[in-house]
Parts: sequence; structure tokens; C-alpha cells
Amino acid sequence: MDLNLNESQLILRRAAREFLAAECAPSMVKAMESDPRGYPEELWQRIVQMGWPGIVIPEEFGGNEVGFIDLLVVLQEMGRAALPGPFFSTAVLSGLAIMEGGSAEQQRALLPRICSGELLMSLALGEPGVDFGLDHLGTTAVARNGRHSISGTKVFVPDAHVAQILLCVASAARSAKGPGGLSAFLVKTASTGVTVSPLETNLRDKQFEVVFANVRAETGDALGGVGAARGWLERALDKAMLARCAEMIGAGRKALEMSVEYAKVRVQFGKPIGTLQAIQHHCANLATCVETAELMTYRAGWMVEQGLACRRDILRAKAWTNEACKRAAALAHQIHGGMGFTREYDLYLYTGRMTSYAQLLGGTGWCYEQIADDIGLVKPG
Repeated sequence: MDLNLNESQLILRRAAREFLAAECAPSMVKAMESDPRGYPEELWQRIVQMGWPGIVIPEEFGGNEVGFIDLLVVLQEMGRAALPGPFFSTAVLSGLAIMEGGSAEQQRALLPRICSGELLMSLALGEPGVDFGLDHLGTTAVARNGRHSISGTKVFVPDAHVAQILLCVASAARSAKGPGGLSAFLVKTASTGVTVSPLETNLRDKQFEVVFANVRAETGDALGGVGAARGWLERALDKAMLARCAEMIGAGRKALEMSVEYAKVRVQFGKPIGTLQAIQHHCANLATCVETAELMTYRAGWMVEQGLACRRDILRAKAWTNEACKRAAALAHQIHGGMGFTREYDLYLYTGRMTSYAQLLGGTGWCYEQIADDIGLVKPG
């Protein structure tokens, strides 16, 4: 197992870093926090021109299909730049879902439009009072007259305000006319009965509540078929967890760079604070947090790329990255002192993402519960 980046991946990382340094300045990221859309449309079009939305999509659908590690490399640089926009919701959450679960016809209809930037999508999975995952979902899809009627409330749906299509996860009731079980329906956001409302959260990207009130969906709109979603959704979400880890690590790398630089130039007691043992230990601990998370993430990513069974490795990587990034964020702020808490300074752009993303796509407790179940422990209660 060689976790070093190959030459093409190093070139990709350098190109991504240079592009984002030129196009995604911290001042722009701050301005987008109060912008209703949340990102500049022209920036998204430049990202499309770079070919990033199709980085893991097969060439036959207009993508590049260069590998899962390459996706992690790009996402790490996006995290380092605190990039706003619909890349994760469209290319990662939705793109991976379509690749894992879509029929050949659905893939031909949707993946080329994702690669071209024409189609924005998002995954509507989370619900009020329900932990991350595919169990205990209350959204239902009831078969009526050859269609399904979807009802339920979804929360923490990223970029729902710009998505043309939502992938709504619902429980379909078994009937004499068809199978039941967990399903994922392609629903146009403009459909009658769909209501999108912004959520006020501490998360750094745009999050929404989406209410589905008797929304009609054709049976053919179920990705991969009605009742067939659990297996492929788990695979897609596992990959998305690692993708989120890569973003968090990128933000952590930036926080580390800023902290080390600040420790070199901030003078107290007549000398740079970086000469003080306590600050040196903080910087060393911060680096250890980020680098161990990076190692676990890329190890699991390598296993994904090799087609190896690695769900437990992915869960470990997400749990570790969650806690490592929360600790790294705290250390970065301790090194900076009061300066790090000002909005004029850029540190919060990165530490905010490190801590908020730890709550998404698998919190630490949820990951531990999944690992415990996987090794054969009995669930409490």
C-alpha cells in the first residue's frame, strides 16, 4: 500500500491550489456568507470548465474517471480554500448516488448534465429528530394510481435553493402492485408540494428544510427502482463520508499553516510566541491531529479505489477526523488568542468548517455505534 500521491495527482493538487488561490479569496468567501445564493455563478462555471464535477464519472457520460483519490485531492484543496458552492451536493452526494444506484437510462440522462454543470442536485436524507443514517426515516412514498405520493420533512439539505432535482429518500410501502422498502426518488424542486426554507445553523454552507406534501413521483423516478436503495445508498454515503473528511483535512491544513505563521511573527515577552514550549506543543499537536486524520482518510480512500471491503475503515476515518479536527480547531484558536475570534481575521472560515462538518455525514457517536454493531456488539436498549 503506497499512500503517496503519484505524479498526476501532485500536478492536480498544484493546479487546484493555484486555481482556488486566484478564484476563491477569503474576502469572497466572507461576502458569500450573506449572499442569498451563497456562491458566484461565474466561479461555478470556471469549476465546471476545470472538469471537476466529472472527476469520478466515466468518460462515456462526459466525465474524467481519474480515480477516487483524485476526488479526495481536489476536495482537500477546496476545504483549504473554504470554497462555497454546490460542488459537494451535486458532484459528490448526488453524483456518487447516481453512479452507485442509477439504472443505465438514469445515468445517461443525469450524469452528462452534472459533468457539464447544467444540472444541480442535492440529497434530501436527514429528518428532524433522526440521527444520520438510513434507519427510522419518517418520509413515506405511497403508491397511488401507478405513481407514488411522497410526504415528509427533510432537514440539512445542502444547496436545495439552487438544486433543480432533489434525491428524496423515503420508505415505500409494499403493495400488490409493487415492492416496498427504502427508495430514493428523483423529485424536481419546482414540483407542486415541495417547499424549500432556509435553516439558520452554525454550518458554513447553505442548509435548508424541504417539506414534501403529497408530491407526485413516477415509479420510474425511483433511482435504481422502488425499494432497492439501501445497499447502494450505503455505498454512496460511505464514499461521501470520506469526501467530507478530505474537506475537513484541507481546512485543518490551512489552520495549521496560519497558526505556525502567526506563532513566528506574534511577539510577546520580547520574543516570538513560537519560541515558547507551550505554543510549540500546541502546533505539534495540531499537526498531529491533521496528519493522522489525513493518513486514515487516504488509507480508506485507497481501499475504495482498489475495490476492497472497507466500511469499518471509512467509519474509523470519519470518527477520527471528526475528533481530530475539533481538537485542531481549538488548538488553532488557543495559539491565536483573541485575534483568532475576530471576523476580520480569516481563521474562523476554516475552523468553522472543521467543527461543523464533524456533525454532518456521520457524527462520532454514530460512527462508533456502526463499528460496534459491525464487530458484533449488542445495541443498548
